[in-house]
Amino acid sequence: MHVDNILNYPQSTVVNRVVPKTMFYKFMEVNPRMKAHFVNDVVNITWLYKLSAGTLNVMDTDNLKEIEVFVAQLKQLDCPPDLFSFIDANMPHHIVFILMHENNAMLLVNYKDWADQTHTRFKITQTFSSPWVAINELSLAVQGQSLPRIYDNFVAQISGIGEHKAGTMAEIVTLKQVIAKAETELLAMQKKMRREPQLDVQIQMNKQVKAKRTELEELKKNLEELK
Repeated sequence: MHVDNILNYPQSTVVNRVVPKTMFYKFMEVNPRMKAHFVNDVVNITWLYKLSAGTLNVMDTDNLKEIEVFVAQLKQLDCPPDLFSFIDANMPHHIVFILMHENNAMLLVNYKDWADQTHTRFKITQTFSSPWVAINELSLAVQGQSLPRIYDNFVAQISGIGEHKAGTMAEIVTLKQVIAKAETELLAMQKKMRREPQLDVQIQMNKQVKAKRTELEELKKNLEELK
């Protein structure tokens, strides 16, 4: 399928170049399982857009020089997302993926930052994806006067977090991870308390559950203040 300019970005950003899957094998340490994903799950990958100071007339930073948009034509809807995490972790730029299957498409972004000061490898904090929609309904607005702001707004749109009033996207993503961990801990504590046969131990555990619930409520309040 010809992807052309499906997000209607400025023509200066359009690359529209198919990247041979063998290119990933050549320059990345692809294990047999990951190579099987490339072969069995992906038809092809197209480098569709290059967003940079030169192509968009916006500011860049030392930590963010380009945002690439790749289109992956999939052989099946349930392609494992770890394939795109693998590509993302090994590419020296921030990436947004458009996943396409037949006449439907979705957006995927691995929120990430540099793993060290060498700027050769990323650490991925969290993966976000949008719902599947008809291709002609796909949208991802370029919002902001700098690449970091544009990238944060991409993550906001794809994740459903939306515009945030204060704080950076990194703070929001990190806090959401802390909340998810606290919710898991709370459920485990409640389950353990219900199984406890001794009443005095149950009472003590209930205090801990209440404290964890209060902590969780405070974390969620902090998140609302950031968003």
